[in-house]
Amino acid sequence: MGLFKDNKNESRQFFESDIQPDILEEKKEMLSESEQLGSDIDRVINERSNDIEHMDILDDDSVEETAVITAGLTVTGNLDSTGSIDIYGTVEGDVSCMGKLTVSGVVRGAIGANEVFANDAQIEGDIHATGSVKIGKGTVIIGDLYGTSAVIAGAVKGNIDIEGPVIVDSTAIVVGDMKFKTVQINNGATIEGRCSQCYGDVNTEAVFQKNPFAKAEHKAEQMPEAEKDSEESDIQSVSEDF
Repeated sequence: MGLFKDNKNESRQFFESDIQPDILEEKKEMLSESEQLGSDIDRVINERSNDIEHMDILDDDSVEETAVITAGLTVTGNLDSTGSIDIYGTVEGDVSCMGKLTVSGVVRGAIGANEVFANDAQIEGDIHATGSVKIGKGTVIIGDLYGTSAVIAGAVKGNIDIEGPVIVDSTAIVVGDMKFKTVQINNGATIEGRCSQCYGDVNTEAVFQKNPFAKAEHKAEQMPEAEKDSEESDIQSVSEDF
């Protein structure tokens, strides 16, 4: 019995001294790793949240931001902005912005913007707008125009492709073809080119298929040979009487 108790005590001491510390240490390590992982996840989430908030603020500021090229400034190279641009000077290169582009100076290059307003400007290059295009009096443009609506009061030498309404004011001079949905041409405007209402809702082919001449020709094609001979003989007799 004494020997058994001694062995049991030794086993208990071995378990407490060797096994339990290992398990406790392992649990401590697992807990430490779990806490570290949780803190890393929290840190990443906070960083992403801060980045998203910063991006939202940046987007709002950039859209409202307006870059200005002053009258005495000449820029050689392309301009690209997430906001709007006002050009009073000279730009030798392409200009692109996500906001509104206002030109009262000189641009020698292609233009792309949400809206384009040119007043007393000189532009040599195509203009692509996702919205409206307004060409004020005193503006001279050599290039094609693209947009969803347009008001033209200046001079344009190039084709005009507008998917919506177009107003050609009395002071306008257009040398080129125009495509539009609807058009208003004020008295005094000068247009040298073809006008096509290709974006309109009117089906011109259907209109001309219903004309009386087409019906008469179709009826003549279906007329029996006997009736055709009778009509020809009547026409011949009338001509002999004359």
